[in-house]
Amino acid sequence: MKVAVPVTNDYVDGPGEATEVHIYEVNGKEYKLVEKFTNPALQATHARGVYMLKAGLERGVTAFIVAEIGPPGIRFLKGKAKVYLASGMKVDEALDKFVKGELTETDKPTHDDHHHHVEL
Repeated sequence: MKVAVPVTNDYVDGPGEATEVHIYEVNGKEYKLVEKFTNPALQATHARGVYMLKAGLERGVTAFIVAEIGPPGIRFLKGKAKVYLASGMKVDEALDKFVKGELTETDKPTHDDHHHHVEL
């Protein structure tokens, strides 16, 4: 299976904030990096995380490991991919926990819709 991780400075980040996206191929208890690219969310003006999530789905990803996720991301992924939380973890630690089944899966946002923009 393919797993996407939003990454900043070797730490799992949010889909709308990370500087890069790393995609891993996971087979049993093993994983390997298969692709790395600049996070498209950095160019978006609203619902930024959805842009990163969409890029992952377009590459065949079926699970996302994130530090946080808002309601638009949860709605977008419903029925398409699973979401696992790894707040404050380095990428290797999160992947090790993922393959051991130790990360928490969620279908709920970790913050509200207005987390990253200012109302005018």
